[in-house]
Amino acid sequence: MKDLPVKHKMSSVVLAYISISIAVILYGTSLTATKICLNEYSTLSLMALRMSLSAILFIPFFLTIYKNVRIDKSDLKYLLLMVLCEPCLYFLFETNALKFTSSGQAGVVSSLEPVLIILFARMILKERFPRLAYIGLAVAILGSILLSLTSDVNELAPRPLLGNILQLGAEILTCISVVTTKYLMDKYPPFYLAGIAVLGGALFFVSMCFINGEPIHLITSSSSMFIVGYLGILTVVAYALYNSSMKILSASKVSPFLFLLPISALFFGWFILGETSNILQMISCFVIFFGVYLCQSFSKYVEKKERIKYLIDNLEFTDTAETQVFEKPMTKQY
Repeated sequence: MKDLPVKHKMSSVVLAYISISIAVILYGTSLTATKICLNEYSTLSLMALRMSLSAILFIPFFLTIYKNVRIDKSDLKYLLLMVLCEPCLYFLFETNALKFTSSGQAGVVSSLEPVLIILFARMILKERFPRLAYIGLAVAILGSILLSLTSDVNELAPRPLLGNILQLGAEILTCISVVTTKYLMDKYPPFYLAGIAVLGGALFFVSMCFINGEPIHLITSSSSMFIVGYLGILTVVAYALYNSSMKILSASKVSPFLFLLPISALFFGWFILGETSNILQMISCFVIFFGVYLCQSFSKYVEKKERIKYLIDNLEFTDTAETQVFEKPMTKQY
């Protein structure tokens, strides 16, 4: 019997798991940091500063390591779709969402991302879903609706329903980007694709500022400048870690680690901003997690089924097992 194919060494897989864990935890802090910055910056000026700083950090890599990388013309439409969905439209949705909802709630809504990634991947691959997956997705979406409807209107979340809807839209956009990026990773390095996304995002948001007549200025407040700098560096680090892990791990293996996102967002929202949740919101969070768990159970079932099918298809018999013939003796023994 043949062994299952191993694409990557164990050390690379472990490193990929560590990378995705760090990336998700860092992303949880970005929701709180963005919430703070929106007190002093507009949506467009904040994103223009953040993406421009990230682009500056990426430029040395394009001038050295990736100077000989050439883009196939047939891939331009996929690169454009990747950049348009994330970071361009994604950050527009997310940043505006944080104006109306708390960073903790936005993080919980973001827990739908692994479910949506699997859903988009299956839809594109034209594979059928068992009923359990649809039930899990419906339960998770119901939980996000309950989270919005049961949220208290306060200074940190003036319009939670609108904010959570915008965050859900952001997650749909990032799923399209992830699927597209996964396709492009067969041809281009993960960090190179991250740089393309950041450069495209910087160009998009700077152009939007000029079109809308919004000046791009640095606030003299030391705290706000520090946070913007942190967001710019975090974007580079998070993209690099996330893309490198996606190169090695499948979507079904990455998705469980995304559970760290709502935990990180809720913790930092409470620790830094003093965000709190009522009992109905906590119940809604558990409903979302349960729905995602059902979908995760489905993905594990599919992976196990595919593994069994592979083993059956590659069964080999030895010559003795296939051709051994038991013959009766020609003469009787007395």
